[in-house]
Formats: sequence, C-alpha cells, structure tokens
Amino acid sequence: MGERAVKHVRKFLGQRLRALRKQRLLSQERLGHRSGLSGKFIGEVERGEKSISIDSLYRVSVALEVPLRDLTDVRADKEKAVPSEEAEKIFALVTGRRRPEDIRKAYDVLRAMFGRAS
Repeated sequence: MGERAVKHVRKFLGQRLRALRKQRLLSQERLGHRSGLSGKFIGEVERGEKSISIDSLYRVSVALEVPLRDLTDVRADKEKAVPSEEAEKIFALVTGRRRPEDIRKAYDVLRAMFGRAS
C-alpha cells in the first residue's frame, strides 16, 4: 500500500471520527477524556495529522458507543456516509437544545426543499 493510500485512510478515519463525535455532541476534550486520550490527540487524528493505534481506536469506539467497524470501514461506497462540513453545521444548528416539534418542522422544511432522503 502506497503512502497516498495511507493518507486516504487517515483522512477518512478522521472525518468519520469527527462526524460521529459531533453527532454525539462531544467536544474533542470530552471524547479524549472518555477514551483515555488527550483532546489534542483526538483533534490531530480528526485532521489526519496523526495515526491512531488499534488499541486507542477501540477505546474511542467504546467511548462513542459504536462498533469499531463503523470507524474503520474505508470502502469507497462508505465514503458517502461521512457528512460534509455543511451537513454537520446544519445538524448542530437543528439539534442544539431544540424541542422535538421544532426539529420536526426543520426536517419538514428541508424535505420540502430537497425532496425525500434516499
């Protein structure tokens, strides 16, 4: 496997880690604390700057309450599952301390604008 492929894996893993962390409304520091790692290291992994051992990756998956494979499956068809930065911003905006009926209204508006999710 070439260096380019390794960078691709690190980038995907970092994006996936960031998406899952944000979905759970955790800061890098909080996830680091829960997994026994530093928040700084979590950020470096998310940016693809550092590699993470399988032991640490397992601890992160436990802290996120997801199967390890959800973090590590880098098949091309899985890349679509990583939300864009804009999608993450929309998710954070909508879910930040909102009443369930307000979230439903936001969903209805987005569905009307973009059609049904596939």
